Amino acid sequence: MGGRKKAKLGGRKKAKPSVSIEEEKLHNNVEKNIVEDFYDHPSKKAKYVESSIMDHPLPSHTISASSLVVSECEESIGRKSDDQINSEPLPTPPSPIKSTLSPVSELNKEETISADDDKKTFSADDDKQQYKPLINNVIYDHLPQDYTITQQDECAHDVILDSLEEEILVKIEDVYVKQRNLVCLLYKDKWLDDEVINAYICCLKEQAYAQNQNDAKVYFENPFVTRLLKRDGEIGIHGPTSLTNIVNNYLNHDLIHLPINIKDSHWYLASINLEKSEIQVLDSLCWEHNRDDLTITLQGLQYHLDILKRQENWSNHKWKDIDVTKWTITEQLQEPIQKDSSSCGLFMLKFMEYWTGHTLSHLVTQEIITSFRYKLAAILLCWKNNTAPPTTVFEEIDDSEGHPDDVIMSDKPFDQNQSNHNNSLSAENRYQSLMSILSNLSIHELVGGLCNYIISINSVETLEKIWIQSSKPYPISLTLKTLQGMLNNELPMDPDYFNLVVRNIMFDDIQMVKKRRGLIKKHYLDMCFWMTTDFGRHPNFRKKLDVEQLANSVRSWPGIQYSVSSCKSIHIPIQSESGFILFVLEKDTRTVYILDPTPIDPIYQRNPHAKYVHRLLWIAEYLPKAMSKACPGSTWNENIFLWQQKIVHDISGHKRELSGFLVTFFMSTWEDQKVNLPFLKDGYEVRKQVLGKLLTFKENEREDNMPAGVQDFISCIRKIQAKM
Repeated sequence: MGGRKKAKLGGRKKAKPSVSIEEEKLHNNVEKNIVEDFYDHPSKKAKYVESSIMDHPLPSHTISASSLVVSECEESIGRKSDDQINSEPLPTPPSPIKSTLSPVSELNKEETISADDDKKTFSADDDKQQYKPLINNVIYDHLPQDYTITQQDECAHDVILDSLEEEILVKIEDVYVKQRNLVCLLYKDKWLDDEVINAYICCLKEQAYAQNQNDAKVYFENPFVTRLLKRDGEIGIHGPTSLTNIVNNYLNHDLIHLPINIKDSHWYLASINLEKSEIQVLDSLCWEHNRDDLTITLQGLQYHLDILKRQENWSNHKWKDIDVTKWTITEQLQEPIQKDSSSCGLFMLKFMEYWTGHTLSHLVTQEIITSFRYKLAAILLCWKNNTAPPTTVFEEIDDSEGHPDDVIMSDKPFDQNQSNHNNSLSAENRYQSLMSILSNLSIHELVGGLCNYIISINSVETLEKIWIQSSKPYPISLTLKTLQGMLNNELPMDPDYFNLVVRNIMFDDIQMVKKRRGLIKKHYLDMCFWMTTDFGRHPNFRKKLDVEQLANSVRSWPGIQYSVSSCKSIHIPIQSESGFILFVLEKDTRTVYILDPTPIDPIYQRNPHAKYVHRLLWIAEYLPKAMSKACPGSTWNENIFLWQQKIVHDISGHKRELSGFLVTFFMSTWEDQKVNLPFLKDGYEVRKQVLGKLLTFKENEREDNMPAGVQDFISCIRKIQAKM
């Protein structure tokens, strides 16, 4: 045939620019165009980029809904230091191309090229026929125990090495593995990515189902869900979530395998053994510590079990003791069997596969694991249910560095127009897939994703954009920079931010009253009243009191007709150097309730009320002046300093910077002379919840300024709220 023939299998030839100029140009242009269109609503253009969604921080001026899932669903949630779960991205929605072929499957046929003039045939099995075994159409339909590398496996390795980093090579169920994730298996010093672990767990599930059919006793959990359980163990939960349904599935199994990761540095297996009522730990390094990560994960699991226990049909399961936090944790390995620093994930997978609840059914050694590493790459690529579509191009190439007869193999010719059309279709399908994922997330998870995205923005231009604006009863605008700052634990609450949160609380109350056709019972003041009084300023520098402005600060809110004089209580927030404090005035009992979240100063220990005397006198002086114009003759014109005063206990001890956020919680949850706070792990969790409520403010006049992905998240949150 003249000259040397070479087939580059399963990928584009990166070392030869002339091979794929048009291909790379299309790839870059499509990605560029999609990124530029992120601000267009998905219902109109639905443009999302798989690679940027899952693996790279988005440019600061763009966002897609799927990028937010990544950030919640790493902290679902919060900061990376608080919760690593948000660094674990949800699976990228797939391309709509339907195929049951793996990227290798097309290589199992003999490829030929017929030249127009010479009718020459170039064969992939030319010369040494190094890829001949692929013609035999070998595909893994079970998990082998012999890890000898075959010629088929070597060809699979070539496919991986020659593919583009962002190319999806493995799709098993809802797990997507890109080249850059899979290639770690070909280097013995690389750690496993979660995607690889998830993919093999899918294989384990398939094999277990095939062997046991409907009698599967072992449940193989994936790392993503385990991290969510750990997160819930740290911050608590407020009710059933999508994770509760997953936990419900555990009740039909005797053995639940939970992959545990210690601070992104080490994997081990925790197996919940129903028969023995114990938690069995298999750790290849036998690390000696107190298993705090496992304890927290089990606490998260317990929260969901407790919720299930309160539901109907609870008795339809075979668990006798569901208090897993009291089960004994036992170490199953007494001596380390791992000899390197990078294969703990592989050991963990083998433990999941072989642990019976009593013993390991097969021998597991470092030598076996090293062989398994290289075999695993081929198993995943050639797995029977790998439906990742072929994406390689088959064309003759001409380059100065190689031989002119070198070829690249593909399942079909490259067509730019067709590719653009497919991309448009795939964008729409990816969007639909994404929305189905979002619809199954809890409010907590969705808010966590939004907050993570907001924190990640560093573009000055983007940060100056107004995201939230309300004109009634007076204009307030909040930039993205302000919202971002409110997630900083070192910053106190911005006054405009506080006022808009109060406005949102009042708006929610108004909507509830309209729905139930009731009456407004609680009247909320924002900081305008307190700031108008000029509290704390030296008399020589105090501005002349504007009584009309003061009266406006206590008048009824727009949106519903009601009289402040008929309200049962008034909430008056104040701010000073020590932080925010809330005074709740209850008309029927003539009582002032004092809610102070800041630590008690030691000088007031013997007389706590002394701290508030000056502030109460100030309110007693200025509130009647405002009410004499707003609602003359009402109870609110009385001297409230003469009313009974009660300090609400068990709410103090928080940092000054957090006091404003907590006061808004006090205002929204105050009922029957007490606050009903949800379980809150820390200050950042408080900040997230407050911001989540503000982002869903229905009277926001600048919501269109938000990227389409943010709007999608907000829409999902509102749908959940509407059902509550």
